[in-house]
Amino acid sequence: MPLPDENSRSEDFCQKQQSLLLLHLKAVLTYNRTKNLTSIKDLEAGKVLHIQDSLAVLPELAQAPGGTMADLGSGAGYPGLPLALLSGRQAVLIEANKKKARFLKDFVDAQGLAQHIGVAAMRSEDLAREQRDAFAVVVARAVAALPTLLELAAPLLAQGGRFLALKGRPEASEITRGIEAAEKLGMTPLDIRHYSLSDNITQRCVLVYTKTCEPQIELPRRPGVAAKHPLT
Repeated sequence: MPLPDENSRSEDFCQKQQSLLLLHLKAVLTYNRTKNLTSIKDLEAGKVLHIQDSLAVLPELAQAPGGTMADLGSGAGYPGLPLALLSGRQAVLIEANKKKARFLKDFVDAQGLAQHIGVAAMRSEDLAREQRDAFAVVVARAVAALPTLLELAAPLLAQGGRFLALKGRPEASEITRGIEAAEKLGMTPLDIRHYSLSDNITQRCVLVYTKTCEPQIELPRRPGVAAKHPLT
């Protein structure tokens, strides 16, 4: 099924998108009964905390350069899969956990999306060695701190590419550490936007960075080093 760009969506395609988003969420919750994909067990909660949370950054994605998107630590497929479906971008869901990656690939294949959404069952550091500077956008909704996420994103991004970090409400110290790490990684902070989800409880933000120059250090470092020994 070809995915149209953001300016050529038909009513039929929008309905197909909505059906796929709900079908994916139901598949996640079903799989979650026997395997750990998410702490969210309820369909209605999933619509808000998974789908709506992922799609909240569509404005930032629309402002990014055209090209392929990578989703760091995709897990159950959030935010990468909903963003790919709604934006029409080519995407690669990066997930090192083999069982989670298999779930993603099975869903993508079953729905005929494999030409547009790939699944990389590997560490992002390993993918960066194979596809360095290959992505226009990298997104992450992972729980890692900003210095770690920035380090993982930097070698994947092309010059001028954007990194979108979906977060809760990070402490000022984490944001500062992110700024310090970004300088070493050839990344420049662009924006931070705070918002609330429709449950009127969940507070979120997206931090936007762009890759402006080559990093001051050799990247990628060995798998796991960015988390164990962050730059800041």
